[in-house]
Amino acid sequence: MDFLLLLPHGTRVVVEVDGKHHFAENDGLASPGKYSEMVAADRDLRLAGYEVYRFGATELVSGETSDVLVKEFFTRLFGRHGLTTS
Repeated sequence: MDFLLLLPHGTRVVVEVDGKHHFAENDGLASPGKYSEMVAADRDLRLAGYEVYRFGATELVSGETSDVLVKEFFTRLFGRHGLTTS
């Protein structure tokens, strides 16, 4: 996991930032095997009581757009759990 947030009431949130290595081989070709491993790991985390949220790495490299995306995500996530942002 890339980031683990421990929220009140025992809520555990995993944030993953997925680059090409999550779904492709070193040659850049899509790998169904790597993808299967990734979704299996998600299932295991969810069954263990974690919330899992994934971002594609390219979502987070576009400057102002990525700033808005991240801010909106955390605002919605915290709102879902009754927390406020300031």
